[in-house]
Amino acid sequence: MPKLSSDNLASQRDRAYRSLRRLLILQQIEPGGRLREPHWSQRLGVHRTALREAFARLAAEGLIDRGERTGYFVPAMTPADLAEITKLRLALECLAIDEVCTAESPDLAPMNQASEEFARFLEGEYSLGAIEADRRFHEALIDAARMRRLSDLYQRAPLPLIHGDVEEPEQWRRACARTLEEHRRILEALRARDAERAKHTLREHLSHLLILPICP
Repeated sequence: MPKLSSDNLASQRDRAYRSLRRLLILQQIEPGGRLREPHWSQRLGVHRTALREAFARLAAEGLIDRGERTGYFVPAMTPADLAEITKLRLALECLAIDEVCTAESPDLAPMNQASEEFARFLEGEYSLGAIEADRRFHEALIDAARMRRLSDLYQRAPLPLIHGDVEEPEQWRRACARTLEEHRRILEALRARDAERAKHTLREHLSHLLILPICP
């Protein structure tokens, strides 16, 4: 392949990173398999150098693993991994709630928009759209805290709360309906600046993924 300019390399690297990260978060890449450069370079339309840099960034965030000798792999989540990520998310999002409830003028519009998008995807039974909207809701909560380092830490906990590919249709609809109700309750508590109620609802929300103690 011809040599890339630095600007073109950066553009392709960022495009590959964003595309792969989205696929990984939405669990659209089979866990346990190797990310083969020829396949992903062609699929994403990027130079292999840009792809390797994207792989390295994703590995630094813990989304993929580097092999002992060469190459990168998609890790298979164990129950212990899920428990650790869920507890991390709970801690970070509870901190965000405290910050939002004490802020002078918190911006809750992105959370509300994500919640309404979720409702539309639920009505249309579009599972990937619902998973993305769910993720955007929680990212918007973190962003509303306006703490850059908090946002950086949160990027290492990219666990969807609804798994569209593994739920039976009726189970999926019930899970989505419950998620939508809980999103709206969290928003209601934030608007009222009731941090304890918001955190209690968040614990309920995350406990559907992992059995966590619900604090009074």
